[in-house]
Formats: sequence, structure tokens, C-alpha cells
Amino acid sequence: MIETNSSQRQLRVASLIKLALIEGLKKGKVKDLRLINNDVTITNVTISPDLRVATCYVVPFGIKKLSKAELLDAFEVCKYDLRAFVTKNVALKYSPELRFCYDKGFDNANNVSALLENISNNSN
Repeated sequence: MIETNSSQRQLRVASLIKLALIEGLKKGKVKDLRLINNDVTITNVTISPDLRVATCYVVPFGIKKLSKAELLDAFEVCKYDLRAFVTKNVALKYSPELRFCYDKGFDNANNVSALLENISNNSN
């Protein structure tokens, strides 16, 4: 999901935002209990060329997983808290708007694995 046309600055800022978001989640800087009581991770962050919009890809993991809708709703509720934490911890001229998207990469990988296993079982 890394954009190949991103500048070094965009990649560096996206990395700093990702680290700040992870730190904010670890420190419990969110008010929604769904994010506090469940394991979630930020898999990737991309940022616009003007550094004003950061798209954050998230995925739940662990034993009790949140549904896609619950996860995105929880991040939507907490996005201003997380934005304030990012602004405090990442020195930028402007505070970037945070947009959260569900990372479908793991689901796609599981689907491919299941298809390959199915093909393997049928060929025997």
C-alpha cells in the first residue's frame, strides 16, 4: 500500500504519524472503550503531498476482534483526540486531518491462502 510516488518527506512524516498514533493508542489517549479493550493496530499511514491529510489503515487483531464497522466507528469517535496527540508529538506546520480506513490486506491474504489450499487439496 505504499505509494511509489511519495516523496521522502511524505514517507518520513507518515512514519512519524504512525508512531504517534500507536503511542497514543498504547497510552490510552482515546475515550472509546472499544479501542482500549481490544487490540488494534495501525498498519500503514499515507499522507497527501501538502501534508494536510493523513490516511491511516487500521486492522483489529487478537482473540476478540471488532467488526469492520465497529472499528471504523470507534476511530471516528476518537479521531480528534488522536489528532491532538499527533499534533503534540509531531512537529508540523499544520495539524493533519486523520482519515481511518480498514486495511483489507490481511483479509485478501487469507482469501488467497484459502484458494491455494483448495486448489492443492483438489489436485491430490
